[in-house]
Amino acid sequence: MNIKEVRRRNLRKLITKLLLEKQFETQELLAKAVEIDKSYLSQMLMEPSQKGARGVSEAKARLIESKLSLPFGFLEKTDLEQNLETTKAESFELALDEYIVVPVFDIRASCGTGYINDCDETSENSLVFRTSFFRKKGISLTRGDTAIIYADGESMMPSINHCDAVLIDIRAQSFDDITSGKVYAFFANNELRIKRIFKNINGSLRIASDNPDKTTYPDEIINKEDLHMLEIKGRAVWKGGDL
Repeated sequence: MNIKEVRRRNLRKLITKLLLEKQFETQELLAKAVEIDKSYLSQMLMEPSQKGARGVSEAKARLIESKLSLPFGFLEKTDLEQNLETTKAESFELALDEYIVVPVFDIRASCGTGYINDCDETSENSLVFRTSFFRKKGISLTRGDTAIIYADGESMMPSINHCDAVLIDIRAQSFDDITSGKVYAFFANNELRIKRIFKNINGSLRIASDNPDKTTYPDEIINKEDLHMLEIKGRAVWKGGDL
């Protein structure tokens, strides 16, 4: 059996295990976590005789191992299936329980009438998350791809409350990265804000607050020709705060 076929079979077993254990809700989220196009990943899992099948190259194998915190050469073990069910898989099981430390920035993003930060320095604090949680959400495990900031104001209540800590996936920094209806952090008029963004079919954006009081927090329409006024800084993927 050639090495690409060994990698393919092991990759199929690994993905099946991760999905069954709910480490990822879908294969698409897993593909996002390992930074491989979902169609390309599907093609790597296909039988070699199938049209469109792709071999699992060494570069792709190393990328998957790195992103899933697996040992080097993990996908080339011919006894992988046995290892996953015995004590030989301890390093893999530990990898699923590892933690990722996310820096907390002394920055407050406006969820109200306006907030301009006096500084953007990292505080001495950090928040710790399980890597399995990041994988399930499709969030990158690479340090520097995420950050914690704080919400200021009530415009995003009840979704995000005043002083909540907000986890930002800072990989999403272009308009092409925007998924309509999701919450994003962005700069506008020298102010960092957190709002829900909707894409309109004419290329414009609707900036919306979750607070139902639309008199105080009305929606804003940003025309296509004015998009340069916004600078996307990342997508809000989690929040935490006081009860």
